[in-house]
Amino acid sequence: MQKMIRNAKRAVFLAGVVLTLLPAALLNALEAQQAAPAQGRGGPAGGQAAAQGRGGRGPDQSLPLVQQAFKMTDARYLISFSRYCMLNGPNTANGKGSAAAPSQLFDNLYYVGRTDVGAWVLRTSDGLVLFDTLYTPEEAANIIEPGMRELGLDPAQIKLVVLTHNHNDHSGGMSYFRSKGVRVMVSEADWGALGGVPNPESVIRDGQVVTFGDTSITLLLIPGHTPGTIAAMFPVFDRGQRHMALLAGGIGPTGGVDQHRTAIASIARLSAVTRQAGVDVFVDPHEAIIDSAAWGYIMNPEGRKPNQNDLIVGADGFQRFTQMLSTCMEARVVMFQQNAATGAPQ
Repeated sequence: MQKMIRNAKRAVFLAGVVLTLLPAALLNALEAQQAAPAQGRGGPAGGQAAAQGRGGRGPDQSLPLVQQAFKMTDARYLISFSRYCMLNGPNTANGKGSAAAPSQLFDNLYYVGRTDVGAWVLRTSDGLVLFDTLYTPEEAANIIEPGMRELGLDPAQIKLVVLTHNHNDHSGGMSYFRSKGVRVMVSEADWGALGGVPNPESVIRDGQVVTFGDTSITLLLIPGHTPGTIAAMFPVFDRGQRHMALLAGGIGPTGGVDQHRTAIASIARLSAVTRQAGVDVFVDPHEAIIDSAAWGYIMNPEGRKPNQNDLIVGADGFQRFTQMLSTCMEARVVMFQQNAATGAPQ
């Protein structure tokens, strides 16, 4: 465990160094590309950023959008900016993790996931709700359940498993809980890749509210990452103080222009719904590539400051994040279109 904590601290430090340098380097490259003479201008080797050459066909039209997004970016979200304002942004965390130290994040929300992908338990007055199940049934049995017991939670009290989408790092442990008779809910669009809808009660519908005792969870469809990715909105408490949390299953689109436009529409709706609900806590399954402050807070429980919960981003802070993200997606649409016009690979 001590080695795990040391590794987490080291990773947080290195991430901070990268996040300090990468966005500035990206913007400098973009601005240099914009200012460079059109003749003979070429793109950089490696990642296909917005700074890539356009074959002498004029300035990069994505640059103003990238600059606009950067101005909206809080320091904690610089990794998101670097990832989503490029076509091939950094993605160093996924698939390279191990079991994280289980920890309590709020009075009623707990983390029982890996270092690269999350699983959370929401405690209600009428049982527990589990969000996501990691990669395999073995991880469900050997990471999620032991983590719950370490935190004083009884896995037998799980009343519902919600899968944020059908990718294997989120759904791989589903069969373990289904074999125990636990209700599993997935969007209809994402059930197809998981063997099909088993019954109507297992389908998440847009805007659906599920209630267990004193806790109501609002489920929202946010297609883009997959056709049926969902977000969950629910109250959390920090030393008795009520906040509204959003757990977004996947905010990065997989695919080209059409998927990005779908994601932009999903983000716009999510922004409107969360603004009305007063969402001031944001949780993502892959914090290491989304929010460096949240990832450090979750991965290093012993390093948390008293009376400070770094998962509380504020209502305005979350709205700025959605605006930055949407603007980056718009920039990527322009990048796709420019590449198509010049014959560059997507």
